[in-house]
Formats: sequence, structure tokens, C-alpha cells
Amino acid sequence: MNYKTMLAKVLGEKELMEMNVQTIKDDESLFNKLVDKNFLLLVDWSGEDRQGMLYRFINNRLQSMLGVQLVVSEDEVYQKYNQEIEEPQRGDFIPFALSYFDKQLEKLGARIVLLDLGNDTYNILVSYKKDAKKLKSIKSDFWKLSTLEQKQGRVVISITCPNCKDFACYDMLIEEESNMANEKCEVCGTLFWDENANEVVEMEKTYY
Repeated sequence: MNYKTMLAKVLGEKELMEMNVQTIKDDESLFNKLVDKNFLLLVDWSGEDRQGMLYRFINNRLQSMLGVQLVVSEDEVYQKYNQEIEEPQRGDFIPFALSYFDKQLEKLGARIVLLDLGNDTYNILVSYKKDAKKLKSIKSDFWKLSTLEQKQGRVVISITCPNCKDFACYDMLIEEESNMANEKCEVCGTLFWDENANEVVEMEKTYY
């Protein structure tokens, strides 16, 4: 496969130039190099090795790729977790944090992407928003990449109409969102999705 095409979606321009792709012999060599350079983060299913691990990784990737930083503090994800998860269990934090940070990243032009190696470790990359979903189409037995929603099956979309403030909630298969073209607020007719099923108003999405 063409490693450079894939790497251009998850590395900054300077990082890609310094990667020296021609010297990479195989998938495992590339994987190890990405881990060594902190371009790919490994997190155990049970939780972070140390507090702030995910935050610092994601913030560093944002700075390197887009020259921006997270607009939330390091502590906020823990506060949200404690507020929203009533009876936390071992293993609950990482999925919550990934979803939380992915929503923050999307506002800044990036997305979280997971590499599935068939184990219980989260292999985490940050991709440019415009490229994130394209990574799933890579033909490789090793590089099985997907965004969080591509990894899940359904999505709940919550919308508060910006005009009449009516609340609307949609529960659907992820792929069904492409059928939402010209969907409007039932109360005032405000357009939620345009004719190409692109989002027109702010939406809250929860994948499960």
C-alpha cells in the first residue's frame, strides 16, 4: 500500500516530510515508528496510565497538524465523566473520553481515528476532519482504521432548533443519516440538513 497517502491524513506537513517513508519496510515497522514518535497513542482498555495522557496527546497532535489547541482544560473531561456516568465501571472512561475529545476536535477540523489490531488496546490517531472517514477504505490487512462512528452501529442525533427552540431527536443507523436530505423542524420549518444531507444547524451526536 501507499504509506505516504495514508500518512498525509494523520501527520502534519513537516512531520510527513521528515518521516522518510521510502525507508519503511513493512506495516509493523511503520506502526512502531508512529508510536515511537508519539504520532500514535496506545491506551489500555482499563484506562489511562496517567491522568492527562489522552489530553496531552490530542493537544500535541492538534498543534502539530493544525497549529491550534484544545479550547477546554485538561480537567474538564474528568469532571464531565464524574457528572454524567452514575456508576462508573473499569473500562468506561476511555470510550467516554474518546467521544468527548472527538466532539472537541471536530469543531477544530480534526477527528479521532482508531486502528483495530484485534486486541484490547486502543490504538489512537488524530486525522484531519476532511480525511478521517476516507481512512476506512484503505485496503490493508493491518491498517484497519475507522472513526468512532464508523466503529459503532447507531447514532442518536439531538437538535434544538435555533429559531423556535423546539427539541428534536433522531435515532438511526449511522448510514441512514445520508437519507436526511431536506429534513426540517416540524414546528417552524427550519432546515436541519440540506439537499445533500449536509448538516445546516448544530447537532449533538451520540454513537452506540
